[in-house]
Amino acid sequence: MQDATATYYPIKLPSRCLVYEGIAKDNVQDQIKIRAFKGRDEKLIAEISADNFEKKFLTILNNVLIGIEPSKLTVGDRQFLMLWQTINSYDKNISVTSECEHCFQKADYNIDISTLEVNYLQEDFKEPYEVTLPESKALLKLRLLRLEDLANIDDLSKLGKSVWLYRFALSIVNSKTVWENMEYLENLSTKDVMIIRAFHEKFNHGVKMETSCSCPKCGGVGLVPVPFRLEMLLPYGEKIKQYI
Repeated sequence: MQDATATYYPIKLPSRCLVYEGIAKDNVQDQIKIRAFKGRDEKLIAEISADNFEKKFLTILNNVLIGIEPSKLTVGDRQFLMLWQTINSYDKNISVTSECEHCFQKADYNIDISTLEVNYLQEDFKEPYEVTLPESKALLKLRLLRLEDLANIDDLSKLGKSVWLYRFALSIVNSKTVWENMEYLENLSTKDVMIIRAFHEKFNHGVKMETSCSCPKCGGVGLVPVPFRLEMLLPYGEKIKQYI
């Protein structure tokens, strides 16, 4: 839903849009654009909880993104867009508390998240992606999960059902139902299931949520994890006081 009063910015997604139908791969940045949050978006963000995050954030993306249906986004692209909004709607600097891997003491680090490395899908990636299972010798076609898949996974989890194999069943491309694919996975060896899990790990993309920092206590250099927190989309408390 385009806002005629807002400025939209072209954006390069970590998926390179290789998995999206109807988008010209040689002209991606002129097709998908995003705007920064406005007050009405913040109102929706304030309503987000662990129980409604998947669907509520889809609504928010629908309000700020043009050129693609948000439910078709990959998980890695959504993560990238969340960080984009943090940087462009609020601040690129966040504070992270982490334990030094050298002196094992906790310290606070000021992280510029605009400098975090972005992992892109390799340029020759295509869906569906074919894998051969080592034990059953079956040839499977797989795809990356989309946000609409996460919403379905979330719904099933709220019913108290196990979603471990369900998420992998959703990624199998064939003429069977997801429940038939669930039963298929249940009867596979773990060595075969591991190959399906490996596909999702291999083609994981998005922002690398860690960065190299020097410990202020011992001077040792190590990796500091940068966990995503909801306050990155809606600063509050001590974080917001610094702006006055």
